[in-house]
Amino acid sequence: MRQTRNLLYPSGYRGFESLSLRHFLWLLLFACVPAVAQQPPGGAPQIGQPSRDSVWVPTPERVMRRMLQMADTTRRDVVVDLGSGDGRIPIYAAKHFGARAIGVELEANLVALSREKATAEGVSHLASFIQQDLFEADLARATVIALYISPGVMSRLKPRLLELNPGTRIVSHQFTLEDWAPDETIRVENRTAHLWVVPASVAGHWSVELPGESFLLGLEQRYQALSATGERDGSSLAVIGLNLRGTEIWFTAFDRDGSVRHFRGAVQGARMTGDSEGEGTPLRWSARRVQPKVSASPDSQCAAAPRLWNRRTLTPRFIAACSAK
Repeated sequence: MRQTRNLLYPSGYRGFESLSLRHFLWLLLFACVPAVAQQPPGGAPQIGQPSRDSVWVPTPERVMRRMLQMADTTRRDVVVDLGSGDGRIPIYAAKHFGARAIGVELEANLVALSREKATAEGVSHLASFIQQDLFEADLARATVIALYISPGVMSRLKPRLLELNPGTRIVSHQFTLEDWAPDETIRVENRTAHLWVVPASVAGHWSVELPGESFLLGLEQRYQALSATGERDGSSLAVIGLNLRGTEIWFTAFDRDGSVRHFRGAVQGARMTGDSEGEGTPLRWSARRVQPKVSASPDSQCAAAPRLWNRRTLTPRFIAACSAK
């Protein structure tokens, strides 16, 4: 169902030696689509129909259903399908999940067919279709993004997807987002589907507070993967079991008596709030983003800053001083 741009010659293509076996087989599959699909715009849509730099290949119904289920789609969501082909994912999301859905498709005949099918299925009030290049689509309202597009286009879209609101779910049939590992992957009918949840930005230095207690938490972040350092009263504090999914965060630290305390919370910009459980009474906790303390010599501070702190958490004066060294 997808408008798979750059599928035959993806962006950054460097020859078949740069492709995995899986991607090579997909290229071979699409290259072998019958020539009857080479028809003028406005004709009856054909599977394998070429676009500016793509071909249309539909997503099976069971794969669509599992993709939308994996994204926890509900009637509160706005599903945007980039390269929506004959409109099957927006129509399915509207009919079976009650979601508002928008299909973005470049080819006029596929847009016309999508609108006809939405009317026939009785969901034209929920599912709408726009004839537009997917790179120009407005994603501001999207809470779920659906994709079946080539590796080259996935690569070009990745920076924009990472800028979406934390918690936005992205589902893809077959192809991945390079080094951004999926949060979940499933197999359906010998096909693969992936889920990513856009992570909140948490890299930096945080002051964590509980009733009568506080400690410092330093977080390093690569997409949703986190590592941490902790400090309480000038001594190191082990922080383990970190997990970030959208705006939800989990980690484990230790109370003063050495007992384990599990933290779960939500990220809201420069603050976190949540609940913690230990051997005693469950406690509410909160955290606020703070500037790293400056206590060592200037040279050692500058040497440590790139390792320990996200540059966005450092003061402009500190960055300028280190850059001048």
